[in-house]
Amino acid sequence: MSDNPIFLCGRTADEVLKNGYQHYLDNVPEEDLLLLKKINDSGFDFLKNLSEEDRMQHSISYDFHLKQPIGKPILINHKLKPLLLDNSSNLWIALCLVSISSHAKAGNIRIKNEFDKSYFEYDLINNIWSEKPAILLKKREKDVLRYSAQGLTMEQIAEILFVSIDTIKFYKKQIFSKLKVKSITEATAIAIELSLF
Repeated sequence: MSDNPIFLCGRTADEVLKNGYQHYLDNVPEEDLLLLKKINDSGFDFLKNLSEEDRMQHSISYDFHLKQPIGKPILINHKLKPLLLDNSSNLWIALCLVSISSHAKAGNIRIKNEFDKSYFEYDLINNIWSEKPAILLKKREKDVLRYSAQGLTMEQIAEILFVSIDTIKFYKKQIFSKLKVKSITEATAIAIELSLF
């Protein structure tokens, strides 16, 4: 359990660990609690339809709000990666990674295969999973994303790659189109989430 105060909602890591799932019941807004219930139900149903080996190769990612002691709730991204299954092949232990979400609203539910880059998105309106084609980025697009994530400006990236700023702008436009985003911050977050680097 990390001691990052943003994710602990004013409590210590030990308190959150001791409270277990009650931490979410106490610190997630009611509408997002309903969303988490839907995510749990649909996610576990999805996993039940996979072989035991396949269950271990998938991770689920979604966004929800956490209340803060001061100020507005923050939108976080929750990613769960199975580590161990029980004797009945149900998820028993998982690694949970929490980060600030790059999205504007809760949801954004994805299940991703760690090996073949395919992924599924959950449609909250129609309550169905739909398979999405793997997103393929060209080497230069990955370079632009990687350097952008390191905080470099377009001018600095152009200099490193020995291309013009217009070329960097072109690459960014291609990245935004492929990832269906509007900013380099969103693009970087999704590229990390989908292991596109």
